[in-house]
Amino acid sequence: MTTALEKNIELFNKQNAICIDFKLDHMARLFRKISHKRFECYVIQRIWHSLNDDRVKFVVQQYIRRDKEDKYALADLYLPQLGIIVEVNEAYHVATERQKEVDAIRKAEIAKTTDTIVKIVDCTKSISDIHAQIDEIVKCIRNKIKEKDSMGSFKPWGGEDTLTVEYHKNRGYVKVDDDEYFRTIDDICATFGTKAKHLGYIRAGGAELPNCNDYMLWFPRVVNSSGWHNELIHKNVIVEYNQNNDKNKKHIHNILDDYKKSTLAKRVTFLREKDELGFNFYRFVGVFELDYEQSIVQDRAVWKRIADEFPVRHVSLMKD
Repeated sequence: MTTALEKNIELFNKQNAICIDFKLDHMARLFRKISHKRFECYVIQRIWHSLNDDRVKFVVQQYIRRDKEDKYALADLYLPQLGIIVEVNEAYHVATERQKEVDAIRKAEIAKTTDTIVKIVDCTKSISDIHAQIDEIVKCIRNKIKEKDSMGSFKPWGGEDTLTVEYHKNRGYVKVDDDEYFRTIDDICATFGTKAKHLGYIRAGGAELPNCNDYMLWFPRVVNSSGWHNELIHKNVIVEYNQNNDKNKKHIHNILDDYKKSTLAKRVTFLREKDELGFNFYRFVGVFELDYEQSIVQDRAVWKRIADEFPVRHVSLMKD
């Protein structure tokens, strides 16, 4: 049984969570994540504080594709708006000529496949030398911002503002390439003029779009506790199934039956994800419709992407 004290603590935590600035929370989590990597943490903190520009988003331990053979590397620091990667090299990176060669190949592959600028901080140097290296990186970042600003292509990190219902309503659409994120299902539903508690098509984990029967909102998780899996393959296909054979067969039967009756809605899809700092988000991944033939072949619901953009004002447009 929950005590009064426990209820008060829970209420306090919720109230304070609302008050925490999103960018502050993001950066606090970022530094906590790398706190055990003392040199990396020192360098990235100094870059952040020296830059003193919270329009720039910092991402750590970013997966980066190295070559066409699907080899990946972890970037110590990635600035997605600017296409800049910072690698923090400790002593083992310069311990042997072989290691130097491996690092050089890695750097070249990352720069080529991602079209980024890769900067290295050599932490085997003196602290004054390290600070000088960091100063050069900060200068590079500022120059890149100015360059993009002059071309009108710099998009400041909006933090929480870009996650609000108002932001998405004012923008008027969601688009895959823009990495549109929402914090909750309630926010998605409010943006599209519906309510999460009035779920239509409950077995699909979605919500109806009023006056728009051809489409529904869908909020799949990659894996959930009920055994459901939703695998996003090459960004264009989602394979939906349940580990329980009986549940899966029943679901497929219902999906195919609705398709044959022409009552199966297209899915405006927001995939639930967790970012590198532990935040839960719903990311717009496109509009999907059932691939009937493949669903029969695979004995799973196979959804193919038919659009990478969808208007937020779709409902009002349908009324006109």
